[in-house]
Amino acid sequence: MTAIPVFNAQGVKTGEIAVDPALFDKTVRRGLLKEALIAYLASQRQGSHKTKDRGEVAGGGKKPWKQKGTGRARQGSTRSPQWVGGGRAHALRPRDYGYQLPKAQRELALLSSLRYRLEKNGICAVEGLDALTEPKTKTVAGFLSKVGVGGKGTLMVSEGNLPNLHLSARNLPKVNVAERRNLTAGQILVHANLVFTRGAIETMVKELTEAKG
Repeated sequence: MTAIPVFNAQGVKTGEIAVDPALFDKTVRRGLLKEALIAYLASQRQGSHKTKDRGEVAGGGKKPWKQKGTGRARQGSTRSPQWVGGGRAHALRPRDYGYQLPKAQRELALLSSLRYRLEKNGICAVEGLDALTEPKTKTVAGFLSKVGVGGKGTLMVSEGNLPNLHLSARNLPKVNVAERRNLTAGQILVHANLVFTRGAIETMVKELTEAKG
């Protein structure tokens, strides 16, 4: 069994949650995690690159010199790729780099990534931050600093949509917030620390326990 520490909103440890690593996965599937990470990073690419080909640059309507008799190589347009100011050969086009692994692999990668973070002692839980009645960036920043992850890559995981928690964390560098239902292996792998709300971690453990049956 591995103990996941539980802190209050002030960063004081209030207890532990015992979790069997095998509840997530029997082992860390590094090959699968690599594929999941590559897919996640690919989906983050904008793919908005664009360059003009010879048909899109201005000018070049007239043949620069006659075909024969000049001693120079024949040219049909000053907008050809070999000319300065000409269009680009094999011009870049906007494209979507994103792709997904099969559903079964995504689900397995998520569980395996949770085990990986658990083995690295990168998971903790917090109680109280899900009850914020208004955005409190100072409160969230103070908590993260108190538990030793301030300024480090941290993903805060809530059980449901918590607008105040999102607003409190959005201006903190290297800190993101995600709902547990939308959690992916890629998100877990690019953040060295996972901070679950107590409700989120308890619900997840309960669901996995029932599923393992």
